[in-house]
Amino acid sequence: MMTTNIQTIAAVLVGTVLCFSTASALHSGFVGANGECIFTKDFIQDYEGAQTSVNTLKSAEPLLALMTKYRKPAEQAELELSIGLVYNQCAGVVDPAKAVTHLSRALEFNLPERTYIEICMWRGGSHEQLKNYPEALRDYVRGLLACSYRDLAGGWPEVLPSTVPIYVKSDDPEDPHRVKDYQRYRNAVDLKQLLLMQRYCLIEAVKRVQAGGAIADKALEKAVKELTPDTSRYEIITGLMKSENKRPWP
Repeated sequence: MMTTNIQTIAAVLVGTVLCFSTASALHSGFVGANGECIFTKDFIQDYEGAQTSVNTLKSAEPLLALMTKYRKPAEQAELELSIGLVYNQCAGVVDPAKAVTHLSRALEFNLPERTYIEICMWRGGSHEQLKNYPEALRDYVRGLLACSYRDLAGGWPEVLPSTVPIYVKSDDPEDPHRVKDYQRYRNAVDLKQLLLMQRYCLIEAVKRVQAGGAIADKALEKAVKELTPDTSRYEIITGLMKSENKRPWP
């Protein structure tokens, strides 16, 4: 029975992924109330075509050209973030100054928390490339602050199977609720895994920036105090920096 449950759950989750596979390259993390993709087919088609052209031409221009065509806030956020990532990561196109500009514009939108933390890491990396160590430190601290409000105790969470049967096609009226309940659980586990990885990388980044920019602990304290009025965060952040930063994933 347990094996059947696992196989059935896997089929449900694969089906969910396949529904949104056309938007798999999107970075913003925007979804509808039921987890559906909020972007139109036209946007996704043009976006994916532009991404292919970026890789072929080694230029961000195909994505930049979409900025005037798609004006909805979510579309603009997605494009700014994607352009920022091209300048941040794409071989032959990397330009850290332009990456900072577009990632900063992306942060003007109300992005999901996990996307915000990722951008803090990416933009911090671009600042670091520019040897702008104080700003890199601030971005890495922003990410750590966001992580610090989450319960990440207990170490790396395993993905467990459902304790009740879930079937893809069933006349049982409870099945849709079971699917959603299990998906919420998986989303929570996935988020905790992501945050544990991000926290580990952010701590390493802060240490690297402090060493590279000769930034003293007082500057770290100053950054934390300027970024949040919550005085409890300073002890938490400094505690993370003083503790052994063990890799959280197996």
